[in-house]
Amino acid sequence: MTVGHVLWPDQLDADELARLRPGLPADLDREPDVLVVGGGIIGCATAAACIQARLGSVVLVERDVLGAGASGGAAGLLVPESHLGVDPPEFVAAMRRGLDAWRAMESTWAGGVGLLPYDWQGQPQARVNPLRAIVRLASGVPCVATGVNVSGMTCTAGQVATVSTSAGEFRPRQVVFATGLPPGLAGLDLNLPASEVKGHMLCTAPTRLRLPAAVREADIARVIDDGRVLMGGTLDVGDAQRVVRPEVTERMWRELISAWSALESVSVEYRWACFRPAHPDHLPVIDRLPGLSNAWLSTGQYKTGILMAVETGQALAEWLQTGTAPPEVKPFALSRDTLRG
Repeated sequence: MTVGHVLWPDQLDADELARLRPGLPADLDREPDVLVVGGGIIGCATAAACIQARLGSVVLVERDVLGAGASGGAAGLLVPESHLGVDPPEFVAAMRRGLDAWRAMESTWAGGVGLLPYDWQGQPQARVNPLRAIVRLASGVPCVATGVNVSGMTCTAGQVATVSTSAGEFRPRQVVFATGLPPGLAGLDLNLPASEVKGHMLCTAPTRLRLPAAVREADIARVIDDGRVLMGGTLDVGDAQRVVRPEVTERMWRELISAWSALESVSVEYRWACFRPAHPDHLPVIDRLPGLSNAWLSTGQYKTGILMAVETGQALAEWLQTGTAPPEVKPFALSRDTLRG
């Protein structure tokens, strides 16, 4: 979830904004080969990967509008090197593959995904407007429905047989839950610890300023489109209120000005907070649902959902296609020792 005044929608044109809320198609496929539940960046990337893998008909459903969750408030930075020494080496390796996957998707997906170059401490990385990336990915999925709440499912002989929604029942051959937090559905017994970690962000008016070396090296902020300065996000552990706290963004701004005094005359135009889904060990879960041969989930992407989206979607598509878990997802299994905290 994201609250406050977010920069990214203001960068979209009217057609792109409309594509975030397609509504309910008249020809909604009730028996798709793949049903993807969740219209954030992971769900959209997974649906796109399933199409590229030629897995048959694909339906994507979202309870709100596309990008309504943490995806729509993320910084959009695809910078695996910033995680060196912070996250486990195998996770950093996965992030590097994630950046490569984004670059490949930019050249292979019709219309691209809006990938932008980004220099991080002299290293070529990348970034995206998260909502534009979601629009580009979803635009290539033939059947996308928003305003659809998934409430339950029935299982027969170790398979999901039906999925109940506010738009009626689906009978998918395979289903992927890309829901941020673990899905809480009638008929699904899943004991998976997770919570949300709130983070504030801010962005200035356009400037002609150049990022000082000290700010760049400390990774306090970055300069993006039109010279705007983007800062965040914080880790506001224990704050679950769906509000932007002025005292937090003011503290962030003062910290930035103390390191970069030229910003004193620049105004802050955007302040927002997003709620990142996380498991206790801050690693995602990418796995098949226990006891079910045709159902998978991707949850708890925390601060790396944008970066890992295409890599995750492609790994899930491969798993659906072959029936065998790709080796790169094994560190993110439900059975790992660190998951319970």
